[in-house]
Amino acid sequence: MKKIAIAFILTLLVSVGSFAQVDRSKLPESGPAPEIKIGEAETFTLENGLKVFVVKNDKLPRVSFTLVLERDPLFEGDKAGLTGFVGQMMMAGTDSRTKEQLDEEIDFIGASLSAGSTSISASSLKKHQDKVLELMADVLYNPKFPQEELDKLQKQTLTGLATSKDDPNAISGRLSSALVYGKEHPYGEVETEESVMNVKLADIKSYYETFFKPNIAYMAIVGDMDKAEAEKVVKKYFGKWEKGDVPSFEYNDPTPTTKTMVGLVDRSSSVQTVIDIAQPIDLTLGD
Repeated sequence: MKKIAIAFILTLLVSVGSFAQVDRSKLPESGPAPEIKIGEAETFTLENGLKVFVVKNDKLPRVSFTLVLERDPLFEGDKAGLTGFVGQMMMAGTDSRTKEQLDEEIDFIGASLSAGSTSISASSLKKHQDKVLELMADVLYNPKFPQEELDKLQKQTLTGLATSKDDPNAISGRLSSALVYGKEHPYGEVETEESVMNVKLADIKSYYETFFKPNIAYMAIVGDMDKAEAEKVVKKYFGKWEKGDVPSFEYNDPTPTTKTMVGLVDRSSSVQTVIDIAQPIDLTLGD
């Protein structure tokens, strides 16, 4: 035991001595830049216009599917908040499955499935890919849009809006967006209690029927699947998806200010201040 204790003390002294020799007046030299390896994508397009990108990665027996809609930004006006409901409403059950049944089937195979206003994503083990694609296609083609789910989502959103009124960061974010883009721009409009409650079930259905079209969509497949197999499964589950006309929108781009402008929200009871400095910049891919 004495030998072990002495060895431990010597090791500690050597460590301390080495630690003390570090020159902290100089920054350590940078290491080599990490090498980013992105797999080469193979592509193909279905007759309905759906563009597909496949990146094979068979290190793990998994595969993921991400469907994305390329639509223009949407100004929601007096129904601001509408797009925030779309994905959750699509996941609230289909013509053949309730929300509970859908969740149970996803959990049973250890998969994931989610939807948004411009996307649907799914992931599973390779052996369960047909099942998860069946569920993904069911959500895409047959959403039920139950009224009770919309009622619940609206109540939850109202609670969130009430909470955000006392959140300095949320207040500052809304103000900055409005000043930079203007309230008549999709990126500058603000959800309110009134706009959220203006959203009706018909609005959700109309959005779905208008924008969920294959000719403005692409699918990214990453995992244990090659192009030949991808063509087979995508045609099987998404080949019958019917294309259609989708409206486009244009908005005036915000211009950089030539002078300093200050927007102030006075909250005299606050003990701290949130300051945002914002300027519109036209970023392009690679910036």
